Amino acid sequence: MPNPSGLVTAVVLGGGGSDALAQAAGVAAKALIPFRGRPLALHVLGALHGCPEVSCVIYVGEATPELVSETEQILPAGETFAESFSVGVRAALALAPPRSVLVTTADLPWLRADALNDFLASAAEADLAYPIVEEGAYRAQFPDQKRTFVKLKDGRFTGGNMMLLSPRMVPVLLPFVERAYRERKNPLALARLFGPDFIVRLALGQLSLRAIEGRAERILGLPVRAVVTPHASIGADVDKLEHLKE
Repeated sequence: MPNPSGLVTAVVLGGGGSDALAQAAGVAAKALIPFRGRPLALHVLGALHGCPEVSCVIYVGEATPELVSETEQILPAGETFAESFSVGVRAALALAPPRSVLVTTADLPWLRADALNDFLASAAEADLAYPIVEEGAYRAQFPDQKRTFVKLKDGRFTGGNMMLLSPRMVPVLLPFVERAYRERKNPLALARLFGPDFIVRLALGQLSLRAIEGRAERILGLPVRAVVTPHASIGADVDKLEHLKE
C-alpha cells in the first residue's frame, strides 16, 4: 500500500539466518527470538505503529505470518547489512515518496513510541539524523548491559540503532554505506574515507559533536545532525540471550 500521507516510511532490518544468536535460540533470524511471548521484531513494530508520523512499514528479513500482517511490504534480507539497508531504503522510495525514511534494526525490544516521537520531532531539520545517548542516561536505564561509549568534548556517548533520512540523502548515502561496510576492518581505508586527522582526534577524545557533524556534512554534502536523546531504548539492542532475562 502506498504511503498516503507523505510522512515517514519505516524500514525495519530483521536480518537473515546466519546470526549466531538466532542459531542459539533455534529460530530463523535474530529478530524472531521470543521476548515476553513475542518475537523481538514485533516489539519494534508495535512502537512504530504507536507513532503517528509513521504511516508505512517495510520489513527486510525472515518473517512470520504475524510480521506479515503488521507491515506493508516484506523483502528478503541481503547477504550483508549494507545490502539489506540498500534493499529496504530503495523500496521505501519506490513504494511512495515519503517525507523521510526511518531505518531501524529489529532487535530493540524495549523501544517505545514516545522515544520514536521525540527523536522524529528533534530530527526534522536534517537530511540525516542519528540518535546518540549519553553514558549516564544509558547506564541508568540499562545498568547490566555492556556498551561501547565514545569520548567526545561534549561527553561520552553511544549510538542508536536507527537513522532518519530525507529522500535526497538516500542516493548520496548508499554508496558511502556500502564502501564503509566493505572497509570496516581496514583502518587505513577508513582513515582515507573519513580523513586521518579525524580518526586520530576521535581516538584521543578531541572531537565535538559539531565537528563530527561538520565532517559528515563535508563528506555527504547535505545537513547531518547527531540527536542527543534521553531514551536509551533507541540503542539497547540484544547481543546476548541473557539480555532478555527478566
